[in-house]
Amino acid sequence: MKIFSFLSILLLSGGIMSVSVYAENVPLKIRTLFNIKDSFCSIKTNGVTGMDNRESAFDGYGRGISSTNSLLFMENGENEISLEIGSTAWFSDKKIDDSTRAIFSNSASCQIDLIRWDNKNKTTLGSITVSIDKDGKPIETSGPVNNIISRKVMAEQVTPGYIDPEYYSDKYFPKNMELYQFTKKVHISGVPEWKWIKATTFTSSEDQINNLRNAYLEIATIINMRNRSLLKESHSIALQAWSKTTGESEDDILSSQYPKEDIESGKVKIDPIKWDKYSLRVMNRGRLVQFYNKSNPDYSPLTFHSKDKDGNEVMGYYAPIFSLINGKFVVVL
Repeated sequence: MKIFSFLSILLLSGGIMSVSVYAENVPLKIRTLFNIKDSFCSIKTNGVTGMDNRESAFDGYGRGISSTNSLLFMENGENEISLEIGSTAWFSDKKIDDSTRAIFSNSASCQIDLIRWDNKNKTTLGSITVSIDKDGKPIETSGPVNNIISRKVMAEQVTPGYIDPEYYSDKYFPKNMELYQFTKKVHISGVPEWKWIKATTFTSSEDQINNLRNAYLEIATIINMRNRSLLKESHSIALQAWSKTTGESEDDILSSQYPKEDIESGKVKIDPIKWDKYSLRVMNRGRLVQFYNKSNPDYSPLTFHSKDKDGNEVMGYYAPIFSLINGKFVVVL
């Protein structure tokens, strides 16, 4: 399976790399640091995935250490951080049954720490550490668990046939995969009033769905027009938020997400959108929403084909998150 992910470095907020978590010119930062060993683990803030190590788990390693920008998904008051851990055996191409796939390595673990920086003052707001007990089950091991909720959930499932077969593997999003979810509530103050906080709740009405589709089509048209000024205008809310949390300029952030060598040169052109290929992902109590591909949920309707540096054809995508604000769907993250 060929996978080419043209996601913003900012949206994923890290990868399997060294952790960089402080900027001199940012007065407030809240990030979730994570350390994943011999397992699949997804890191979420208020139900929004900030990062996972799916590619590493698919490759047979199950590792990951970095951080994700949780501040963008938080608001003043009560919030939730969570991790979802699963066995790497689910990704195996061996002919084994589901009960065998569900068996964890004894060394499997996933740890997250929600850290707040006010200028140079560092505070740990909450932590979850999960390891495997003597019975082979994930348990929380960082301390008292009376404020951590755990439950078994089904991993995101896919349906074949909605993406180019070269970009599909039935083991990348394994069928029937079980995850163990651990959630902790944390109280936050002093967070900026992000535009999405007062967004109209997404109810999946026909009118809302059609308007969201039109918002995607508008972004696709702007990209295909190679018009950077309109692209910046359409992403203004998201750019302001990212700039506030990273200290980077809006132009630099836009360039990291939509490089000039791709947009202005015409290297990238959004493919025609076939809506039957996509389902809805509604997050954070209905205030954040996006479409995703039914066969590979990483992909969005803003998918394109282009050439890599070696001249090989690759398929990439942009995956913004929208909110319904003042009657219009706009990019907020």
